[in-house]
Amino acid sequence: MQKLTKALLIAALLPVVAYAQDSTQFIKGSWKELTARAQKEHKPIFIDTYFEGCHACKDMEVKVFPRPEVKRYMEENFICTGYDVFKEEFGMELCRKYFMRGFPTYLVISGEGKLLNRGAGYQEPDRFMAFLKENVARYKEGRYLAGFGTSLSSKDPDFYRAMWNKDYKGGNKEEIAAYLAKQKDKLAESSFKVMQMSRELPAGYREFYLKNREAYLARFGEELNNNILDGLLKQDIATLPAILDMTVFTAFLQKQQQVYGAGDWSYVQMFYAENYLFKKCKDAKAFLEFAAAHPDKNENRVRYMNFYMGADMAKDPALKALYLKWAEPVVTADASLETLQMLAYMSKGLDEKAQAKKYFGWLVAKKKAWGDDAVREEKELRDLDI
Repeated sequence: MQKLTKALLIAALLPVVAYAQDSTQFIKGSWKELTARAQKEHKPIFIDTYFEGCHACKDMEVKVFPRPEVKRYMEENFICTGYDVFKEEFGMELCRKYFMRGFPTYLVISGEGKLLNRGAGYQEPDRFMAFLKENVARYKEGRYLAGFGTSLSSKDPDFYRAMWNKDYKGGNKEEIAAYLAKQKDKLAESSFKVMQMSRELPAGYREFYLKNREAYLARFGEELNNNILDGLLKQDIATLPAILDMTVFTAFLQKQQQVYGAGDWSYVQMFYAENYLFKKCKDAKAFLEFAAAHPDKNENRVRYMNFYMGADMAKDPALKALYLKWAEPVVTADASLETLQMLAYMSKGLDEKAQAKKYFGWLVAKKKAWGDDAVREEKELRDLDI
């Protein structure tokens, strides 16, 4: 593993070199060299961007990349490379090009420089393999996020590029608004990236964005577009009273359903519920009752809301029961280990044996599929039958 770390810190512009290591075989090279090799081998480029001290980045290096099935699949289907975004200028250029602010972020790019897709965060082996396979399919089908140009250089304003400077202290909203107001093409790469900086889109942009959201999604992908959507939804929530009134909230939802597309509505209403009922009004029960009545299939929300609501649930078992009710239709056997473990032990603690057996059973199956030790979970299952 030390060889991998050393290899990933070598300067980006060195000639293409391969490194033998315990993990997936990464190479280093200039943009020109990487794209040339990708074209020659008819493979897309997989780029891992990370930084030293990033826990999720290290987990991918230690727990996921070295797995035989992952290593083999990446070697057979990708030109693999990686860059430290703080130590390597090429890594920083990738950040500016593709608006990357959280790590690890993964980029999949064709030999012609076209962005196929991006992913982020720690991903368990099965989910990471699914991500890789999805992008092999996108490559073969020629499905790209065409909003990004094929060159690393782009006509971005200086204030945008300054976001990645060490002394950056935040953007000037008047400067951002003035720049966007002058843009003739609101769907252009630089326009879209500067939109990411705006806490409140200037006049004309909100209506244009919502009207053309499908085009934005096709051009730039879901992750960055959800940043913009979340900003719009936060502006909406600011109009609601700080004291919870469910009649007002229900009327608000009915009104907003006419604003946002049907494809987004499930996400939108749960965003409103989380950020208004729980975060603004601090009413855990109201949120869980709403979530249980309007499940949106977002397992990740079930996972992270346990962190936010843990103190409330520790005081009130009734909230745990509501939590389990919400999770029931949302969480499947494909959920993360963290989510399944949390729900298994929560169910056990409430003496919900049927649910506990289901979640422990899924845990056992997932761990065995990975070739991992499932002795503890198997014992839990046996104890539930006593």
